[in-house]
Amino acid sequence: MNHRLAVLIAVVIACGAWGACGPEITSFQTIDRSDPYRAGPPSAGYDIHIAGQLVAQAHVWSSGGYVSSSDEPMTHVGFEIVSLGAYPVIFDGDTLELIVFDGDSAKLPGTRLTAITPLGSALIAVRPGTTAVFAAYFALPVRPRVVESMQVRWTLHTSDNEYHQITGFVRDDDAPVVERARLRDAPPSS
Repeated sequence: MNHRLAVLIAVVIACGAWGACGPEITSFQTIDRSDPYRAGPPSAGYDIHIAGQLVAQAHVWSSGGYVSSSDEPMTHVGFEIVSLGAYPVIFDGDTLELIVFDGDSAKLPGTRLTAITPLGSALIAVRPGTTAVFAAYFALPVRPRVVESMQVRWTLHTSDNEYHQITGFVRDDDAPVVERARLRDAPPSS
C-alpha cells in the first residue's frame, strides 16, 4: 500500500470515528406521532381538541442544528397550524420553550428563543379556515452534535382555553438536514 492511500484511509477513519471533518450540522427527527402522509419534512402531527372540540391540526418538525455565521450554535423548530374551528386559535410564542439533553439524558443549560419567522409576533393568531407556517430559532448552550435529544413545549389558546403540548426529538446524524418545509398549500416564495 502506498503512502497516499494509507493517509487517505487514516483520514476517512478519523472523520468517521470523531466527526472531526464533517460540518457542525445535524438533523433532529420527531419521536412521536409521526405523520407519513404530510408533504415536507418528517413531522409530528396533532389533532387539537380544546373543550371537547377539534379546533386545529398542527405539525411540528426540526430542520436540525447548525452553527450560525456568528459562530453561535442554533436549532430550528417549524410549525404548521391549521385552524378548523369557528374562532381563531392563537400560538403563544411567549410560552415557547426548548429543552435540550446530552447523550446521558442530562438536561443541558437553557436555550434562548432568538426569532419566530416570518410572522415575528409572540402571539400568532390563526383565523378559521387558514393555515400558518412559521419557524422558531433557538440559540443552543452547546454545539449541535452534543445535543442528543430535545423537547419543544408549545401552547395554543382559544378565547377561553389552552392546549399544551410537548414534542420530542432525537438527533439523527444519518438523516438529511431539511432546509425548509415543502407544503402542498404553501404560497410560492417571493
